[in-house]
Amino acid sequence: MGFVAELPTATRTDKRYLTGLCGEANVRTPLGARHVEILHPGDMVVTRDNGLQPVRMIWRRTVNAAEMRERPDLAPIRLKPRAVGPMMPMRDLRIACGHRALIPGYRISGVADVQSCLMRVGALAEVSDDAFVDMGEETVTYYNLIFDNQEVFCAEGLPVESFRPSPKSIAEMDVAARDELMEIFPHISPKRCAYPGLPHPTAQARAYRPDCA
Repeated sequence: MGFVAELPTATRTDKRYLTGLCGEANVRTPLGARHVEILHPGDMVVTRDNGLQPVRMIWRRTVNAAEMRERPDLAPIRLKPRAVGPMMPMRDLRIACGHRALIPGYRISGVADVQSCLMRVGALAEVSDDAFVDMGEETVTYYNLIFDNQEVFCAEGLPVESFRPSPKSIAEMDVAARDELMEIFPHISPKRCAYPGLPHPTAQARAYRPDCA
């Protein structure tokens, strides 16, 4: 089972906004699987709810080993193959702890099998032996795909969310990335969220059923 060191309250970061896929994660496109790090704005990605959608922006964030030791919530979560379900993911997937995946209902207590829910990936490391905090790299780069609307797309076969520019998530961005975002999406405000979220319900870690196949 994964372990995340307890952080002092003064330095705790809201994990919901530490998002992104690590390099070499395969994203489903109309041309087949492509590593997230070779995608560019304008490339088409297969989304769950709205078919093919063009990537509008990719926000990259790199953290080093010293930063991860100081703040373990910056380290990626490694999901083993089939950690969530058949072919979900198809192979090891490293993903930021605050990134949310769309979890099938049969894995969630009190939810119908046909109802999928969004759950923070870091929560899986708290309850499942198939997910753990990976501190093995000297540097980690996270890639956040941004579309015209928030979307669900597949990374290594696992449905995951795209980046949603909310006031708190925008505050995490560096100045250059924030300026680029505002240029592409002039209607977005750093003070209020004018960017709609996903229609899927959310679920907490305590509802996850790691041994239910």
